Amino acid sequence: MSLRLVCREMWGGNLSIDSPVEMPGLRGHIYSRACDGGRGGDVHSLTTCGSGLLSRLMIADVVGHGEAVATISTTVARTMKRYMNWPDQRSVLRRLNRELASMGFSALTTAAVASYYPPRRWLSLSYAGHHPAWLFRSKEDTWQRMEIERQQPEDPLEDLPLAAEPEAVYSRQSMRVNIGDRLLLITDGVLEAPDKDDRLFGTAGVDALLDRLRHESTNIIAKGLLHAVQAHHGHQNLNHDDVTFAVVEFVPGPEGSTLQNAIMNRIRRPRGNSSEVLAKINAQGETADAIAGRE
Repeated sequence: MSLRLVCREMWGGNLSIDSPVEMPGLRGHIYSRACDGGRGGDVHSLTTCGSGLLSRLMIADVVGHGEAVATISTTVARTMKRYMNWPDQRSVLRRLNRELASMGFSALTTAAVASYYPPRRWLSLSYAGHHPAWLFRSKEDTWQRMEIERQQPEDPLEDLPLAAEPEAVYSRQSMRVNIGDRLLLITDGVLEAPDKDDRLFGTAGVDALLDRLRHESTNIIAKGLLHAVQAHHGHQNLNHDDVTFAVVEFVPGPEGSTLQNAIMNRIRRPRGNSSEVLAKINAQGETADAIAGRE
């Protein structure tokens, strides 16, 4: 069953998930698993704004496990939900950073955030000390790593991990994408999977996999990436670190005018199936603490 988010919804948590996902203008797959099968240090959050016209995806990597990480996961989810209508994710990261810092967290937390506005096919990326995303340009038929040129290179507080410094600021890279382009976000658990000789899977492993499967669906890419990391590591159970990734394709957004969609979604929210998916996954005991909220 696919996890489908409509207007004013969110999904997030720090426990396991392996599911197709649909959001306005986006369709793909998200995978997350803790190295011990329990509470992990990776956090994922997916939100859709109240007008149903802004989709946001965040992946965070927290050093550690257990209750401290669970508290950070709850804080991330609460903040992402509170600011789901804010178009600029830099402001969301600043507020999340200050909230985590004020709570006294010393755990290093990196994050990557992607915001997508389907009416203009406008994508924005921001990083808090996190590894860059990969973007597939269908016209060029190539994947590329999306490094962000810092807006203030002389500022040592720019793009720091969350909670490292309360006054940190965050940059972004914005671009227009085409229908059929894809985006991949990962945590370090993918890159740092070692083989028997301690050689890491690394960006070279991701590049090779994406190039080989560049004409395949996001579902096949997600399965291929997981199997490639498992094969490299030599174990199906990836016990070296938490592993999280999300691969999505840009698809046609809501039909009709922007104003019409915004008004209608504010008046009557479409009925999605994210709560049904949550109930099903909870029944399996996999993500009982995942957060799926509606305002």
